[in-house]
Amino acid sequence: MKINRKNIFVLAATLFTGYTACAQGYSIYEDTQMDMLQRQMYRVGEKRLHPSLRNYSLDDLNKVFDVDSVLYAGFDKPEKADRKIRNLFRNLIWDDLIQIKGEDYYVAINPMCDFSLGKAEGEKTYLNSRGFYVNGNLGKNFWFYMDLSENQMSTTDYETAHYNEFKSGSPVVAGFAASRSEYDFDFEAATGYIAFRIGKYLDFQLGKSKTFIGDGYRSLMLSDFTPAYPNFKMNATFGPVKYMFMISQLRANKQYAKTGGNKAVFTKYGFTHYLDVNIGKRVTLGLFENIMQCSWRENSDEYRGIDFEYVNPFIVLMPGEFDAGSPDKVLVGMNGTIKLAHWFNLYGQFVFNEFKIKELRAGNDWWANKYGFLGGFRSFDLFNVDGLDLQFEASRVRPYTYSQYTGQGAYTHLGNPLAHPLGANFREVLGILQYRHKRVYIKGQFNIAKHGEDIDYKNDNISYGGDPNKPSNDRPGQYGNTMFQGVASDIKYFEGEFAWLINPKTRLNAVISFRTRHKTNELVDEQSKHINFALRWGIKNWYHDY
Repeated sequence: MKINRKNIFVLAATLFTGYTACAQGYSIYEDTQMDMLQRQMYRVGEKRLHPSLRNYSLDDLNKVFDVDSVLYAGFDKPEKADRKIRNLFRNLIWDDLIQIKGEDYYVAINPMCDFSLGKAEGEKTYLNSRGFYVNGNLGKNFWFYMDLSENQMSTTDYETAHYNEFKSGSPVVAGFAASRSEYDFDFEAATGYIAFRIGKYLDFQLGKSKTFIGDGYRSLMLSDFTPAYPNFKMNATFGPVKYMFMISQLRANKQYAKTGGNKAVFTKYGFTHYLDVNIGKRVTLGLFENIMQCSWRENSDEYRGIDFEYVNPFIVLMPGEFDAGSPDKVLVGMNGTIKLAHWFNLYGQFVFNEFKIKELRAGNDWWANKYGFLGGFRSFDLFNVDGLDLQFEASRVRPYTYSQYTGQGAYTHLGNPLAHPLGANFREVLGILQYRHKRVYIKGQFNIAKHGEDIDYKNDNISYGGDPNKPSNDRPGQYGNTMFQGVASDIKYFEGEFAWLINPKTRLNAVISFRTRHKTNELVDEQSKHINFALRWGIKNWYHDY
C-alpha cells in the first residue's frame, strides 16, 4: 500500500510552522554551547536521563533536578516589580518577554534575532536576522512551539562556496533554509511542532524540526547540520529505557525532470529507530537504525509513495527493506557512554552501512566496507575550577558510508549531510574548552581534519566517496578505495568566543568571536580570518567548522 504525496507530513508542516514544544514540555535550547541544562544531564547521580536524544523533555529533567535552579544558578532572580514598564524590563533580563498564563496554560512570546557585523578576507560580513518564537502548554499533556525569522547575510568565502555547492535549485544555508540569492544570502527560516502525551509512558511530536542523536559535539548517526524537515516522532520512556521512532520527509539536492517536462526536487523518507538503555549507574547503550526510501523509482517518473513495510515502529528495518526488494539505503549503529566519575564521561559511536568480514581481513580496501567511528570524553570543573569544562573528540569515516547507488537516496537533506558536516572519507579531531561564571561565557575550540574531497578538476565525474550526494556506482573500482582518495584536503580551524549572557532563560547575549580556517590541498591554499560582533536572542546551533 502507498500513501499519497500530500501526506500527513506536509499537512503538519503547513499547519504548524514552528518547532520544539515548550516551557513544561520539551527543551527549546538548540545552541548546545549555551545550554546549561545539557551539562547538568551528564552529571546526575542515582537517577539517570537520556541526553543522547535531543531535544529532551523538561518534565523528565525536573524529576532529576530543578530546571529553573540550573538556568539561574549564581543569580538572585528578582520578584516582579509593581509597574508594567518595570515588569517588562525585568522580563527582558530574567524571563520570557511576554507571558500569557493561567492555572493550566502558559504561552511565552520572545523575539528571535541575530544582529552580527564582522570582517573576513578584508570584506564586511553581516547577519541581519529578525523574527520571533512562541512556546507554551495547554494543560499538562499538550505543548507547542513555533518560530519564524527573516534573514539577510554576507559571510566568509568558504561558507559561501559550501552553500552554493550543496544546493537544491537554490543555495542552501546549512542548518536553516534555501536562499533566494547566491552571495548576499536572503532566506526565511521556520520550524515548529506540537507535542502531546498519552498516558504515563508515550508522547508524540508532529511538525517540522531537527533531531540530534549522540553524546558528542558531532554525530555519525543524526545531527542538526541540515535545515529542519517535516517529521512525526513517537517517544516511549519506561524505567531505564527510552525508545524513539521517527518518520521524516527529506529532499534530495538536485532537480529532476518529471512527466510533462516540469522539474521538482525529489522527496525521500527517513525511518529511524533509536533505543537507549541505562545499564546500572554508569553505562548507557544506544542502538540506531535508519532506512532512506526514495519516493521516485530510479530513472522513472513513477511515484512510490511510502512503503508500509517501513512504517511499523516495532521491527528491525532490515527484513522490511529486504521484503520491499532491497532498493533503499540502510544505516545502523551503536552509541554508548560510560560515567567513570561524577566529573568525567567517555562516549562513542560506531555506524556502518555494510561490510564483509572476509573483505576486511583481505585488506584490499573493498569499496563497500562502509563504516565510521567516533570517540571522546567530557570533563567537568577541570582542575576543580567551577564551570571550566573540557571536551575532546575524534572521528573517522570510510568512503561511501553515507552514499547510495543513486544520488537521490543518499543520507542527506537538501544536499547537506544528515550526520557529520564533512560527509564521509575523513578523519577529524577537535577540542573544546569553555568556562561559565554567572553571565560570563568563554570558549576556545580547535578542529584538525583530513578529508578526501570529490572535486571534478579532471572532469571525470568519479565519486571518491567523500560527497554522499554522488552515486556510489560512479566509483573508480571495486578495490583500492583508500581513505582520503580524491583530493586530500587538510583543514585546520580555531574559534575563540567571549559572550555576556543578558537573559539566562531566553539566551539573550552579546558576543565577540574570532575564527580562523586554513585549508590546503594540491589545488588550493585557502585562509580565512573572521572577527565578528553579535547580539543574539533565541539562538540555535550554527556550525562554521567544516
